[in-house]
Amino acid sequence: MKLKKLSALLAAGLLCLTAVTGCSQTPAAPENEATPTPSSDVTTMRVATWNIDSKAHPDIKEMSNIIHERGIEIMGFQEIDILNTRNDYDMAQDFVNDNYPYVHFAKGRDFADGYFGVGTTSTLEFQEISSVPIESTGSKATKTLERVVVEKEGKQIAFYVTHTSWENNDLRRRQFTEIIERLAADPVPYKILVADFNADQSLYEYDIFKDNYNIANGKDGVWFDSFNGEDDSMKVMTVDNIITTKNINITHVETYHSDMADHDLMWADIELLDEAAPMIEHDRALGQDVTATSTAEDSHPYNMVDCDDKTVWQSGEGEQEVILTLDRPYMAKKLNIQWGEKAPEAFHVETSLNGTDYTAAADGTKETTEIALNGEVKYVKLTLAAVEGGSQIATLSLFGEWITPTADSDANLLVNGDMESEEGWTLTDATTEGNAKFALAYEEAEAGNKAAKITKTGEEAGDASIEQTIEVKSNERYQLSFMHKTDTLHSGNFCYEVNQMDAEGNTISTHLAKLTDNLNMSAEFRKFDYNFITAANAASVKVALHVVGEGEGSLWLDQVSVKEVVPTECVYVKADKTTLKVGETAALSADILPKTANDIQMNWVSLDESLASVDENGTVTAKAAGKVLVGLLSDSDLLAESYVLITIE
Repeated sequence: MKLKKLSALLAAGLLCLTAVTGCSQTPAAPENEATPTPSSDVTTMRVATWNIDSKAHPDIKEMSNIIHERGIEIMGFQEIDILNTRNDYDMAQDFVNDNYPYVHFAKGRDFADGYFGVGTTSTLEFQEISSVPIESTGSKATKTLERVVVEKEGKQIAFYVTHTSWENNDLRRRQFTEIIERLAADPVPYKILVADFNADQSLYEYDIFKDNYNIANGKDGVWFDSFNGEDDSMKVMTVDNIITTKNINITHVETYHSDMADHDLMWADIELLDEAAPMIEHDRALGQDVTATSTAEDSHPYNMVDCDDKTVWQSGEGEQEVILTLDRPYMAKKLNIQWGEKAPEAFHVETSLNGTDYTAAADGTKETTEIALNGEVKYVKLTLAAVEGGSQIATLSLFGEWITPTADSDANLLVNGDMESEEGWTLTDATTEGNAKFALAYEEAEAGNKAAKITKTGEEAGDASIEQTIEVKSNERYQLSFMHKTDTLHSGNFCYEVNQMDAEGNTISTHLAKLTDNLNMSAEFRKFDYNFITAANAASVKVALHVVGEGEGSLWLDQVSVKEVVPTECVYVKADKTTLKVGETAALSADILPKTANDIQMNWVSLDESLASVDENGTVTAKAAGKVLVGLLSDSDLLAESYVLITIE
């Protein structure tokens, strides 16, 4: 399989990218200044996003009629069920009709003995399709990022769909920055991202995109409350959005309310400009968490990191401490400060990886606007001398390089992960009442190999698990992997738990994963993988595999491991020829980023063997006339895929 460096992939873009630094600090255009009118031959599109709320059992065919009536050409949808116990049919296929002949479903997770995820429905044919998981540590549902490439009037557009997590801001910031890195790596010149972002705590959450992207919900200060349900934990309802590169002009945004879902349909009219998207060096501070000792009324610390130099953080009286918390460590280069009218005579800068142990970085005065930084940084602390009337900061920016994870070892951190002996694991029964009983045994599962077998007797509800606690490194990526099968249990009877703890043994709630109903259970062994990132203060992880709920039966577990990994971020499959005659061949190649990724094993496949086959070397052989997707598919329930369309004449 051919691998390219990130720099080579970026160089393959169809349009040149102009490098500039930071958010724009030029005065805003007058409010009455109209957007320049494009030429009459500009390419236009109408794009949309809709969380279809599968739990409400919506009428998908009626939804398809609604988007057709509004002239939508391509739409991303979230929360769709496929052949599970909640909706026992392929909901994505109900979008397929004469108006929308092209549909793709991207699995976020196994759910209720079926599947759950996101997808795309389109009037435009898919030239490429891929989906790769995004980091979901601390979420109750693993997430994915879907990408389809379409073409209109000779222009290629990469259309992305995702559904980021609701559990906490810390997780969403990690997901947002990961998505930004993937979009930056994409060689296609026009990029559109649609999602239920679950950005329900503040309008500031979208600021992380502002230096390189246009935002539909919030354009010109107009916000749409796209969530129409009830949730007391939500502070804002502007959770759905459409985001584009800056060579795409968003001209109009609208929503449509339907009682079929708890989200409104949102669509935008866009223009594909005949120019390259300006590629700004991403300000790592944008949209990140920032706190201050004190803040004056009608001000907010987020004013420092909102990509707007006209909004200013105003402190109270006395010495001030400002702490910027990044979503992850970066290889920091510099810290830029734009002071307001009142600046301290002196200030001190410190950096940290864990938020506890800080190292002095530099000292400055009110004349200092740039501080050189060097090394990995996750936290930045500024201590400002007292200023009469309080200090002011208009923008606080941090620039640095994305750090590609490394896996220093491929050793399994668990004892007896192969289940060949009883060492390492303990059975913990948390059942407090009822007739449920649990037993742990080790028995032959396949020729010469043993597996752990947890058997539940008694129909009433119970909870028992086998578990181990292991030491881990902070700010690192790991993968929990195991083989599983059952006799009579179902998806709701299994729970996997990854409980991260600090040095004192306290659970780190923002990074706790405890997921039930997330497996497709079967009588044959299946492979399951779950990637997670450790918190900045993580010292250990408890891994627990539970049998829960009502009913009787057994769960077999084997080849259980926790290993350091380098997660896959992007997979691009290309063919040297995309049009073949019957009997001809084409060669496939793949760019997998980062090139050191080792969390997923992928194999060459054809999605229709009657039209074309693909051998282990990526050679496509055309068998019959038609159109077929060929490419790479992962071999576990951690689904990653990437295909290119081949036309056979």
